Amino acid sequence: MLCLTITELYSQLLQTTLDSYRQGCTKSSEITPEFSQNLVEQKLQTLIQSRLSLTDKQIITKFAYARIQGLNSTRQGDLIEAERAFKQARIPLERNELSAEGILLYNSLLEQSQSYLDYCRGNFDQARERILEAIRNDVILQEEYGYEILFLHRIHLVHNLVRIEARKMHFKDAIKLACNILNYLQGASDNLPIPVSWGSEAVTRQAPEYIAVLFAAIISEIAIILSGQKRQIAHDLFMIISHDLQLENNHKSHCYPSAYSWLFVKQAFINSDLTNFLKLASDFLALGRADIPLLWYATIIDLLSVCDELTVPESKLIREEIEKQAMTWKNLPQKFSHLLNEARSR
Repeated sequence: MLCLTITELYSQLLQTTLDSYRQGCTKSSEITPEFSQNLVEQKLQTLIQSRLSLTDKQIITKFAYARIQGLNSTRQGDLIEAERAFKQARIPLERNELSAEGILLYNSLLEQSQSYLDYCRGNFDQARERILEAIRNDVILQEEYGYEILFLHRIHLVHNLVRIEARKMHFKDAIKLACNILNYLQGASDNLPIPVSWGSEAVTRQAPEYIAVLFAAIISEIAIILSGQKRQIAHDLFMIISHDLQLENNHKSHCYPSAYSWLFVKQAFINSDLTNFLKLASDFLALGRADIPLLWYATIIDLLSVCDELTVPESKLIREEIEKQAMTWKNLPQKFSHLLNEARSR
C-alpha cells in the first residue's frame, strides 16, 4: 500500500482543488429569481396602480426621481448632491399631501434610501433609526393593507442592520443578527430581535426561491465579515455561528444547501484543518459561481491564504492562475479586491 508523505498529500489535494477551480470557472451563472430593491419596487408598482388614488400615484411618481437621484448620488460619493435630492424627495411628507397608506409606503422607501447616506457618512445610529422606521411602516402596510411583498423588504432591511453593525466593527452583534435571520428563514425560530411582529407563517407564505436567495445573501454577508479577520477573531466569531446555527447537528439546510455548505468550508479554514479545507473547497469551487459568487470568491481568498502556508509547486501554480483571472471578475466586493491585492503583494 502506497503511503503519501504530507508534502505529497498536499500537492495532490492542491492539484485536485486547482482542477475543481478550473471546472467551476467554465460554468455559467444559473438564472435564479433575484431578491433586490428592484424586484420589490416592481411589484410595488403593481400594487400602487391598483390600490392608491390618482393623487397619490401622481405625487409618488413625481418625487420618485428625487429619491432615486439621492441614492445614486450617494453611491457615486457625491454626498452633497445626495442630501439636496433627499431634501427634495421629502417635500410630499412635509406638505402632508399623501393618504395614510401613501405616506407609509413612500416614507418606507425614502427612509431606506436615505439611511444609506447616513451609513456612508458614518452616522450609524441615524441610519439604524431610519431602517427601523421603514420596518415599522412595512409591518403596517403588510398586515393592514395587504402588501405581502414587503415581507421580503423587511428581511432586506434587517440585512442592512447587519451591515451597519459590521461597519461599526461590532462584529459579534453583526454575526448574531445574521444567525437570527438564518434561523428564522429556515424555520428554526419564529421571531427576530426587532420589536415588530414576525411569525413563522410569514416565511411559509413566501415563494421558496425568494427565501433561498435571501438565505444565500445573509451567508454571503457573513463571508464578507469573516474574510480578512485575524485568525483568533475569526475563530471567536465562528464559535457564535456554530452555536447559534447548531452546525454540528445540522449538516443540511432546507433553504439553500450550497450556500449552507460554505459554512463548513470556512469552519475547516478557521480551524486550520488544511486537509479537510482543501477537500471541501475543491467540491465547492467545482460548483462554479452560480448565483452565490461572493461565497465562491471568499473560498478562493482562503485558498490563496492556504497556498501561502504550503510550499509546494502547486501552490505557486494556483496563485498565478487565480491572480491572472481575478482581473476579469465582476461585482467583486471592495473588501475582497483589497484582500486579493494583498495576496498579489505577498
